[in-house]
Amino acid sequence: MHDDAAAAGTTLSVLVCGAGSIGMRHLRNLKTLGVTNIAVSEPNENRRQVAASEIPCTSFADLSEALKTFKPAVVLVCSPTRDHVTQALLASQAGAHLFIEKPLSQSLEGIDTLQKEIHDRNLVSMVGCNMRFHHGPATVHKLLDEGTIGTPREAVVYTGSFLPKWRPQQDYRKSYSADPVQGGAILDCIHEIDLALWYFGSAKLERADVRLATPIGLTVDGTADLFLEHENGARSKVHLSFMEPEYRRFCAIDGTRGSIDWNINQACVEVRDTEGNVTASYPAPEGYDMNQMYLDELQHFLRGIERNENVYNPLSEAAETLALALAARLAPPRA
Repeated sequence: MHDDAAAAGTTLSVLVCGAGSIGMRHLRNLKTLGVTNIAVSEPNENRRQVAASEIPCTSFADLSEALKTFKPAVVLVCSPTRDHVTQALLASQAGAHLFIEKPLSQSLEGIDTLQKEIHDRNLVSMVGCNMRFHHGPATVHKLLDEGTIGTPREAVVYTGSFLPKWRPQQDYRKSYSADPVQGGAILDCIHEIDLALWYFGSAKLERADVRLATPIGLTVDGTADLFLEHENGARSKVHLSFMEPEYRRFCAIDGTRGSIDWNINQACVEVRDTEGNVTASYPAPEGYDMNQMYLDELQHFLRGIERNENVYNPLSEAAETLALALAARLAPPRA
């Protein structure tokens, strides 16, 4: 955690919209960061009561009532994807800064209107990009910025997991991941598209190879390979899947002066020269806690509001990521 993690944002009133797993994580992390003026909006009575007693915090069943009564300076939208833009628009019209969980939406509808509200009201917006705060991708980005391997040329950005193992407490076939409208691997695993754009800049989609999740009994996209051409001349292949038995997450980047490799299972970033020799190694800190990236993400957002600084992944950037994801979803899938 940053040295000032327990200080920034503590004076802000924060409303968390949605008390599912990610909403509860943010509620707990707000408490850890020293934020005391917290409320939650959650239509499910059981979830609402759990949140109100554990944090503790003020609770509301209705978002409009929460905005009217609690008058938050900040709203974290952690509800189902289909509700993100509608709820974010209500919050922005109430003058609240916005943190919206990924993916931004399941369509581009309403995003221009939301962007105008944010601009006109001079609000800070950020879409969830916690992997940017993980030791691995953060180190990769820093090395690229420093020109460690020269000009990037080719890259693979990869995530593979097994949806039935993701949420053992519920039937994955009834989860939002299985929803044809807001589910599927492309939207669920959108972090890797975000990372590719963060590493190499804006991109156009050359093509996408998509495979349906029929092996695990779903009709949504289960695996997708996106082939991107970036504005800096680099080309990347982004692999997204929730049909792979073993969890794998890595990136491999080739540049004019060497390469960078990161693997989450090995917890290390390695730099190699053009002959393949390891020239530098950056292991994760001993005992690295995965929740740290969520704490750092939230701290970064709150500090940006208090200091009027730019934050990672504002709505305008997240909309580009979403547009690429939606374009990939249009590719004819294979069974």
